[in-house]
Amino acid sequence: MGEIYCRRSLVRVSWGRTALPVRTTEFPKRPPRFGPAEIEALTAALSKNELWYWQKESIVASTMTKYAEKFGAHRAVATSSGTASLHVAIAAARMPAGSEVITTPITDIGTINAILYQNLIPVFADVDPDTAMPRPEHITAAITDRTRGVVAVHLTGCPMEIEDIASICSRAGLALIEDCAQALGATYRGKSVGLFGQYGCYSLNDQKHITSGEGGFVLTHTDYDYFLAHNYADKFYDRYGRNVRLQALAPNYRMSELDGAMAAAQLPKLDGIIRKRRALGDRLNGELSKIRGIIPQQKPPGAECSYFFYLFRIDPRIISCSRDAFVRGLAREGIPARGAYVREPIYRSHYFLQKSFFPGVWPAEVVAGRSYDYKSVSLPGTEEAVASGIILDLHEGFEDSDIDDYIAAIDLVAKNNR
Repeated sequence: MGEIYCRRSLVRVSWGRTALPVRTTEFPKRPPRFGPAEIEALTAALSKNELWYWQKESIVASTMTKYAEKFGAHRAVATSSGTASLHVAIAAARMPAGSEVITTPITDIGTINAILYQNLIPVFADVDPDTAMPRPEHITAAITDRTRGVVAVHLTGCPMEIEDIASICSRAGLALIEDCAQALGATYRGKSVGLFGQYGCYSLNDQKHITSGEGGFVLTHTDYDYFLAHNYADKFYDRYGRNVRLQALAPNYRMSELDGAMAAAQLPKLDGIIRKRRALGDRLNGELSKIRGIIPQQKPPGAECSYFFYLFRIDPRIISCSRDAFVRGLAREGIPARGAYVREPIYRSHYFLQKSFFPGVWPAEVVAGRSYDYKSVSLPGTEEAVASGIILDLHEGFEDSDIDDYIAAIDLVAKNNR
């Protein structure tokens, strides 16, 4: 006997014919993000007839003051992207070339590239498959006498156990840099992520909660860290007259006045965006936790997520099909899902298996005086997280009815594969 699905009541009714999919319409796109505020801000920037940021009454400088105040930092440095923010912070941490830097194998490649740019050696910590992020004990297990830093990534807008990780780094004398590219608006124990390490790095590209098109910023705690990060973002020119011109190799990661204007106009919208995403995401967490065989992304006590996207996984001890088969089952129910955030752990990519970061030779290995064999890396939690993880879109344009359909479809596919 076939079935037909009654969407709003979350039941399927027998009618003696083939069932309709749970979802028969497209999910909403993000609502309009730009309007009079952005137009006014951009017009004002253009009217100055100069888009270079280092000028009197700089829009970029004013915007960074607002961002530092918003997130509770001492000062903020503007950059051209989230990857630029990470590179600036890692450079400013001044770890010796050839040093090891611990990070996660489930992240955007920009996290890793920022480490490689400084001729540092990425060392991958395992992750808790239920969070897809390292826990403090994973960081501790990866520390060696060559470790000089940790790049902690708050994946999907879910905070790591960052307070404990910061304590580990402090005791071991390690630089801690937070990658908050996906975590605008996320907090841990009432404090914004990005404030627990020496530097907190953010992205403002078009996919993020708020955007300047491309751009980013680095949160700092002291004038020393601010000036150093600022120099690394601007070719190490001596903009502040501190007699430090060209004292280190530094790229050009400057933000233009147009980007600064956009970032300023977008900032007041962040709280509303986060409230909506958090309400929807937390509801989805609660409902999916009731479905046998489904594991929502776990968050540490005291963490408040900002849901850049939604991540859950199937429990292979209960669900009989593969992750990819589960995704195909969701597609048949009208739910566009996809596999885990990375197709494979980064240490299994050709990039690392062949160590093709630089042509011919990897200078970091030469300086370190030792070779690193990523082919031998095997991290069980990471493998499980990647093999069983599923991503759903989630943003402020969704309504409770859209979450209803997610829940109904996941419940149905899970029941059919237990």
